[in-house]
Amino acid sequence: MLTPWQLLLGLSLSLSLSLSVGPSLGHIIKEEEGFLLSPHYSSQEQLEDLFAGLAKAYPEQAQVHYLGRSLEGRNLLALQISRNVRARNLLTPPVKYIANMHGDETVGRQLLVYLAQYLLENFDRVPDVGRLVNSTDIYLVPTMNPDGYALSQEGNCESLPNYVGRGNAAGIDLNRDFPDRLEQSHVHQLRAQSRQPETAALANWILSKPFVLSANFHGGAVVASYPYDNSISHNECCEESLTPDDRVFKQLAHTYSDNHPIMRRGKNCNDSFNGGITNGANWYELSGGMQDFNYAFSNCFELTIELSCCKFPAASTLPQEWRSNKASLLQLLKQAHIGIKGLVQDASGYPIAGADVYVAGLEDKPIRTSKRGEYWRLLTPGLYRVHAAAFGYQVSAAQEVRVTNDNQEALRLDFKLTPVETNFDGNFRKVKVERSEPPEKRKEQFNGFLTATPFVHHNFTSMESFLRDIASSYPSLTRLYSIGKSVQGRDLWVMEIFATPGSHVPGVPEFKYVANMHGNEVVGKEMLLLLTKYLVERYGNDDRITRMVNGTRMHFLYSMNPDGYEISREGDRSSGLGRANANNVDLNRNFPDQYGTDRFNKVTEPEVEAVMNWTLSLPFVLSANLHGGSLVANYPFDDNENDFNDPFMRLRNSSINGRKANPTEDNALFRHLAGIYSQAHPTMHLGEPCELFQNEFFAEGITNGAQWYSVTGGMQDWNYVRAGCMELTIEMGCDKFPMASELPKYWSDNREPLLQFIEQVHHGIRGFVHSSIGTPIAGAVVRLDGSNHSTFSHTFGDYWKLALPGQHNLTVLGDNYAPMRVEVEVPQSEPYEMRMDVTLMRDDPQHWASANDFRIIENVVNTRYHTNPELRARLAELENQNGQIASFGYADNEFSRFFNYLKMTSDIGEPEEQKYKLLIVSSLFDTAAPLGREILLNLVRHLLEGYKLQDANVVQLLKRSVIYFLPQTQKFKAVFDMYNYNTSICDPVMGDELAERILSPETEQTKDMFMQFLRSERFDLMLTFGAGSSELVYPRGDSILEKFAHAIERTEFNYSPLHCEPSATRQLHRETQDRLTNLMYRMYNLPVYSLGISCCRMPSHKEIASVWRKNIDKIKNFMSLVKTGVTGLVQNDKGQPLREASVRLLEHQRFYNVTRNAARFQLMLPHGLYGVEVAAPNYESQILKVEIQDGQLADLGTIRLHAFTLIRGEVLELPNKLGGGSTSLAGVVLDESNHPVRNAKVSVVGRTQLRNFTNSMGQYRLTAVPLGTITLKVEAPRHLEATRQLHLVAGGLAAENVVFHLKVNEHIFGLPRFLFILIASILIIVGVVICVLCAQFWFYRRHRGNKPYYNFSLLPQKGREQFDLDDEAGDDGETELFRSPIKRGMTIQPYFDEEHLERILHTDDEEDEDGPHMEPEPEDVADEESGDEIVMLHNHGNKRRH
Repeated sequence: MLTPWQLLLGLSLSLSLSLSVGPSLGHIIKEEEGFLLSPHYSSQEQLEDLFAGLAKAYPEQAQVHYLGRSLEGRNLLALQISRNVRARNLLTPPVKYIANMHGDETVGRQLLVYLAQYLLENFDRVPDVGRLVNSTDIYLVPTMNPDGYALSQEGNCESLPNYVGRGNAAGIDLNRDFPDRLEQSHVHQLRAQSRQPETAALANWILSKPFVLSANFHGGAVVASYPYDNSISHNECCEESLTPDDRVFKQLAHTYSDNHPIMRRGKNCNDSFNGGITNGANWYELSGGMQDFNYAFSNCFELTIELSCCKFPAASTLPQEWRSNKASLLQLLKQAHIGIKGLVQDASGYPIAGADVYVAGLEDKPIRTSKRGEYWRLLTPGLYRVHAAAFGYQVSAAQEVRVTNDNQEALRLDFKLTPVETNFDGNFRKVKVERSEPPEKRKEQFNGFLTATPFVHHNFTSMESFLRDIASSYPSLTRLYSIGKSVQGRDLWVMEIFATPGSHVPGVPEFKYVANMHGNEVVGKEMLLLLTKYLVERYGNDDRITRMVNGTRMHFLYSMNPDGYEISREGDRSSGLGRANANNVDLNRNFPDQYGTDRFNKVTEPEVEAVMNWTLSLPFVLSANLHGGSLVANYPFDDNENDFNDPFMRLRNSSINGRKANPTEDNALFRHLAGIYSQAHPTMHLGEPCELFQNEFFAEGITNGAQWYSVTGGMQDWNYVRAGCMELTIEMGCDKFPMASELPKYWSDNREPLLQFIEQVHHGIRGFVHSSIGTPIAGAVVRLDGSNHSTFSHTFGDYWKLALPGQHNLTVLGDNYAPMRVEVEVPQSEPYEMRMDVTLMRDDPQHWASANDFRIIENVVNTRYHTNPELRARLAELENQNGQIASFGYADNEFSRFFNYLKMTSDIGEPEEQKYKLLIVSSLFDTAAPLGREILLNLVRHLLEGYKLQDANVVQLLKRSVIYFLPQTQKFKAVFDMYNYNTSICDPVMGDELAERILSPETEQTKDMFMQFLRSERFDLMLTFGAGSSELVYPRGDSILEKFAHAIERTEFNYSPLHCEPSATRQLHRETQDRLTNLMYRMYNLPVYSLGISCCRMPSHKEIASVWRKNIDKIKNFMSLVKTGVTGLVQNDKGQPLREASVRLLEHQRFYNVTRNAARFQLMLPHGLYGVEVAAPNYESQILKVEIQDGQLADLGTIRLHAFTLIRGEVLELPNKLGGGSTSLAGVVLDESNHPVRNAKVSVVGRTQLRNFTNSMGQYRLTAVPLGTITLKVEAPRHLEATRQLHLVAGGLAAENVVFHLKVNEHIFGLPRFLFILIASILIIVGVVICVLCAQFWFYRRHRGNKPYYNFSLLPQKGREQFDLDDEAGDDGETELFRSPIKRGMTIQPYFDEEHLERILHTDDEEDEDGPHMEPEPEDVADEESGDEIVMLHNHGNKRRH
C-alpha cells in the first residue's frame, strides 16, 4: 500500500510539465512520466510482462527479442524500439543500451525500463523523442545477469560477502568473460569451452548486428569510462591505453557526463575524474571486458557508464536517478548520427557485404559494411580522406570530406567498387587439375588404393604399428626413423619415401610434410598415413607416382605432437584440448622468430628442437605444415615486426581485412604455391568461411599469415628465414578432430592437392656450385632477383631455387669467392625447370679492395689486432695527414683521458650547428671491443681515403655530419692477454663490462664521463658493433627507426646470416644490449644501432678481413642515412631565433629540439610524406606537410611562429623564502635484478613537500629542489629503503640520472627470514608435542575406568631375625612392608606366577565376553625355596564393574 507521500510524489511527477516550446506552435509539451508514480525494481517476471505489454500496445514501434538464457534458465530480453521494428530502414543506425551486467548494480536496470516507457509513451508527443525513435534503431537490454540480480539485496551499497550477486549463478564476473583483444587465438579457443551462457549469448548477438553505438551501465561510481580497459604492460592502473578513436570516445563520454548534473563535477564517491570521464585502463585494469570486445571485434563504439555510488540503492531514489540521467541517455543516443554513413555497392548497384571503409589516419580501425552494404563511421569534426576496399574489387579512390556534425544525421558518403581484373599471362597461373590415375582406372574399387584401406583414426600405438608394417612390406622404398622424442618420451617418427632411401643423393630435392603439430588437429596426420600407403602401393603401377618417388626424396613427419594427440577427443571441432604439448606449450609459437623473443619461445621444447635439428640436417627445398580448424592455404610471413609488442594482432577475430599483411620478397611465388593447393582442392579455392568463423573470407582460398592473424614463433617463418626452405601452412578443414566417418571425404578432397604440391619442388632452377678447379662449394648463398632471402648449396654443391616461369637474375655468393650474377630463364611449360651449374672464382683481396674499399690493402691483407699504443699512434698519424677533416682527442680534456676519440667532418673548426652528429663506438662490451676497434679503424681509413679521392658520397657525408669514432681502450690488454694465451678462444668472458656499468646504479667515473658526453653532444644517431649474431639491434616500436634498419640491412650482395650457436653468455649480452638500447633512446633520445658482425667476439687475426668485407655495405648504408631528411629555421615575427622551439612528426612521439644558437632543426628521415609540427612556448604551433625524396634534404626555410596574445599586467618577483636557487633531478629506481620498481616514494629528507612516486618504468622526477647538499630517500613496499646524499650546485646541469638500487626486504616481523623460519619451526614442533601429550592424557583419563586395577603388595616375611616385631604385626606374625591403602571395593591380590597370570588373563577375556561373573576359589601356594606363604585376599561381596 502506498503512503500518502508516495502518492503525492507520483501525482506531481505524472502531472509535471516540461516547459519546452514547440518549434512552430509555441505550445507547452506535456511529457508522460507516469511510470515514476510507484518507484520499485521490476522482477524478472514483471520485466517480461511489461515488455510484452509494450510490444502489444505499440506493435509497429516495439518488439521483444530473446537473446538466450542465463545459467539458471532465465530469459535474456532485448526490447527493440524504432520507427518500424519489422524491417529496419536502410542506413538507420542500430544502438544498444545494456545494464545489470553485475547483478547487484541495479540502477541501470530500472533506468532502461523507464527509458523504454518514456520513448514509447512520448514519441508522438515530444518532437525530439519522435525524431530520435524514427531515425534510430534502439535496443534496450535491462538485465544481462538476471541470476545475479535474484541473489542481490536492495539497500546494499556494496557487494555482498564473496561478491554474491555480482557474478552470475556460477560466481563468474561477466565483465571478465568476453574474448580479450590481447589474448592469443588458442586462449580464446580454450576459454570458449568455459564461457558463460550469458556472455556467449551477448557476444553472438553483438556480432550478428551492425551496432554503431552502445553503453553498458554499472554502479559503484559516477563516471563515464571509455576503452581500452587493459594495456600491453598490464599495469594495475594509472596508465592510459587509448584506441585509435580516442577523440571520438572522449566526445561520447563528455556527451553523457556534461548532461549529468553530478557526473560532470568529476568528484564523487571518493574518486576524482577530470570532467567526469576516464580511460578504463587508467582507472583500473581489467581483461575480458565487454566494451573492449565491442570495439576490437565489431564496429560498435561502447562506453561503460557508472551511474551511482550505491550499487543497489533503495527504490525511492529511482525518480531522482531518472531525472539525473534522462538528458544524458537521450543525448548519447543522438551521437549515433555523427560522422559519416553510406553504402558500398558494386558497379551494378548491388550491395557489397564485408567491405572495409578506411579513414586516413585511422586505418587501424576500419569499419566493415553490413549485409546490405551499409556503414556508419563515427567521427569528430574535421577534414578526412575516406576510401573503401573489398575482396575481388579495386580499392576506391579516396574521397575528401569535411565533417561538421551540425546536422541531425551523419554525412552521406557512398562508394561504388569495380571488380578486379583476373587476366594473368603464363601457363603457371592456370592450374590444371589432373587426377593421379589414368581415366580408365578412375573407377577403381578402393579409392585409388590397390588394397582395402580402412579410414580410421590412429593413436600413437596404432600409428607406430601401421608405419612398421609399411616399412617391413616396402623396405626398398621406405625408411622409418625417429628424429627425437616428445616430452613424455614418444618417438617423433618420420617415414622417408624414395627409390633409394637412406641418404641424400646429389641433385635430388628433399621435400617434407609435417602434421599434427597441434595434437588435436588430426586430419593432416591421417592424410599422410593414407598418402604413404597410396604412394608405395602405386609405385610401379602408376607412371606419375613412379616418377615422383624416383625423383623426389620425401619425408613425412606424421605427428609432431603425439602427447597432445593422446588427450584429444574425436568430434572436437574447435577446442584447445590437446593443442599444446605435455608442457602446455603451443609448438607453433615456440620457434625462434625473426622479430623477437617472448615467453612462448624463450625456452625451446624438445619436439621443436628435434624438428629444427632435422630440418637443418637436410637441404629441404619445399615443405608444408598440415593443420586444421579452417580451410585455407596460408603463406609467410606469419607476423609483423611489432606484433611482439601488440598482442592484439595475435588474435583470430572476425575480421582479417583490417590487419597488416607482411609479404615476403618471394610473395608472388608463395601465392602461386598456395594457389596450387587451393585450386586443386574442390572447395578451398571458393574461399567460403567456416561455420564457426562466418566472417573469414579468403580470396581464392589463400591468405598471408600476418593478415589473417599474427603467429609469433611460427614454424613456417622459421623454415623460410633460418633454413632457406619454402613452407606453407595448410588448414585442411573446419573441424579439428572430425569423426572417422568423415575421413573418406577428406581424403578425396586432399589427395590431389597433396600430390600436386609435392611436384612443385621441381619447378625452378637447380644445379651445382663448384670452384674453378671443380671442388664442390658447400654453403654458398643462392639468391634470386636481388632478394635477401637465401638458399644454400649442400655438401655436394647442389642447390635448388624455386622460381616462377620467366627471366631471373641468379646471384651466388661464397666465402672467399668472387660473387657471380647470371641471367636465367625458367620455361613457361613443362617441366617448368632449368639447370644452371655455377663456377666461382677464388676472390682476390686486392681486386675486392679496388671495387669496394678505395684499394686500401691494409684493410683486407695481413689484418691483426692493434694494441692501445699502436692504435693511438695510428689515429694520431691519420690526424696529421688529414688535419683539415680529422682531429684526434687524447688526454687533451677530461673526457679524452678516459676515451680516445677521432672527430671527422669537413673543415674542422667551422660551425657545426647545421650538421648531424653521429657517434660510432667500437663496442659497448669490453670483450667485443677488440674486433669492433679494427672495424672502426678500417672505416676511418675508408672515409679518409674516399675524401682524398673526392668520392661524392664521402664528401657529402662529411659536409652534412660530424662523426665521432670511439675505440674502447680501457680493458683491451686484459682481453688481448686472454686471446694470446689461447688463440682458439671465441668468446672471452669478463665481468663488469662497460654496458653493465652503464646499466648499474653505482657511480663509476668512466661510465659517468661517457653519459655526460652523450648529454652534452646531443648525437642524432649512434652505431656500435656486437657479436654473437648478424642481427641489427635497435629501439623497437618506431616506424622511422624500423625503416632506417631496413635500409641499413639491404645490400646488393647480402651474405648469409650468421648461424651462431646459442650460449648463456651470448643470451646475457643480447638481453643487456636490448636494455641498454632502450635506456639510450628513453633517457637521451639517442637511437642506437648495434650491428652484429661475427659469431665470435674475438675471431682470429686473419678473419678480421672477412668480417670487414661482409659488413662494409651495411656500415655504408648507416652513413647514407644523412642524405635524406628535412631542415629549417624557427624564428618569431621579429626574425629572432626561438631556441626553445621543438619539432614533432605527426603520428610519432619523438620530439626534436632546435639548435641552441640559430634555432635550426634537421631531421634524418626516410623517404615519404610527413606532417611536421613546429611549436614553442607562448607561440602558436604550425603544422607543415613535407614530402621527402630519397637522397634529398628538404629545406623548409624559415618558419615564423606567432606569439600568443597575452594578458598584460605587472609582474612582481616574490622573495624566495628558502633562499638560494633550485633545480630539478630525475632518475630511475631499480631492484637488484635491474627491474623497475614502480610506486616507490622518492622524497627529499627534511622537505616533506618534495616527493614523488615512480611510474611503471621506475622513473621519477622532482622539481624545485633547493641547491646545496640534500639527502634523497627512496621507500618501496617489500624493499629496504635507500638514501643518497647529493650536492647540487648553482649553474650545474639538472641531475637526470640518479639511479637507486633497492634490495629486497628479507625481514619478517623485524626478524631475518632464516631466524623467523627457525623460531616458527620450533614453536610449531613444541605446539605439536604439547597437543600430542594432551591428547594422550585425555585418552588415558577417558579409558582408565574400563581397565582392571591390580594392587600388588610385598610378600610376607617369616624370618624374625631380620626384623623386630612391630606392634602392628598380625596374629600370625606376618609383616607387610610398604603397605598401600586399600580402596573400598578393590580386589587385592598378591604377586603370582606366569601360569596364574595366563589363567587370570583368560578369565578377563571371558568376563569381557560374558559379563562379570567371576567366582574365585581360595588357593594356598607355597614357595618351596623360601618357605614363605602367599596369602590371597578375596572380596566375595563385590564384583568388578566394567
